[in-house]
Amino acid sequence: MDENNRVTHFIRLLRRFVTMNIDYARLTAAEKVTILFSTVAFYAMAVILGTIFVVFLSISIGHILSTTDIGGWAYLIVAGFYLLMFVALVLLRRKLFINPICKFVTRILCKPPQDNEL
Repeated sequence: MDENNRVTHFIRLLRRFVTMNIDYARLTAAEKVTILFSTVAFYAMAVILGTIFVVFLSISIGHILSTTDIGGWAYLIVAGFYLLMFVALVLLRRKLFINPICKFVTRILCKPPQDNEL
């Protein structure tokens, strides 16, 4: 009978351990997904507001340049500037976008080992 109680107690402890680890994994996943989505939402809003700012800035620069001797070429000069910016973004996309996003997601999802875990 004593052996049966030990086995039953061990099974209860094992179930509790597994349940607690599953709950911990769920909470950790929820935390990481929340951080990821909130960061994406923040940067999406920043891009939207930045785009609106750049559009109005471009229009005002075009108007200012159109009053000079350049005249009709003013908007083409502004468009050429954005074409150069686009080419720079394409050429530097790995350094500016892919690597930082990869590091961010890796930092969120993969916890570095602690000294006492080694």
